[in-house]
Amino acid sequence: MLSNQSVLSALRNEGVNFYCGVPDSLLKDFCAYLTDQTSGKEHVIAANEGGAVALACGYHIATGKVPMVYLQNSGLGNTVNPILSLADKEVYSIPMMVMIGWRGEPGIHDEPQHIKQGRVQNSLLKAMEIPYQIIDKNTPDINKTIKELTKLA
Repeated sequence: MLSNQSVLSALRNEGVNFYCGVPDSLLKDFCAYLTDQTSGKEHVIAANEGGAVALACGYHIATGKVPMVYLQNSGLGNTVNPILSLADKEVYSIPMMVMIGWRGEPGIHDEPQHIKQGRVQNSLLKAMEIPYQIIDKNTPDINKTIKELTKLA
């Protein structure tokens, strides 16, 4: 079983110590855990997803460290411009981890407004040339997974 503590611990072990984003119903427990376990300098709740990406970029430019952005997949569209015109490896190559709550995941019952977004989410990430890995309660070794993803970032 994957716990919020194990995910945050794995992120911290890899030097990921800044978290920003827009709270998500699927990530609500993780977001609450972040709020409880971090300071206001480490965790910023953003007004929108594009702003979270911009904050993460600023954090990286200031520190040289990898930040993490969290969001619901319905906010993925708000990240397109700042990711592709600022963070992308062909522009300023700003690394970041992005945790996306997958509403409308195929095969999982959800509200109608999330079905299409859930179905095309991975295609959008591929089109943006963003490598990703699906992490869920069955992820066998979160430390190894986070280490690989941080290295990739």
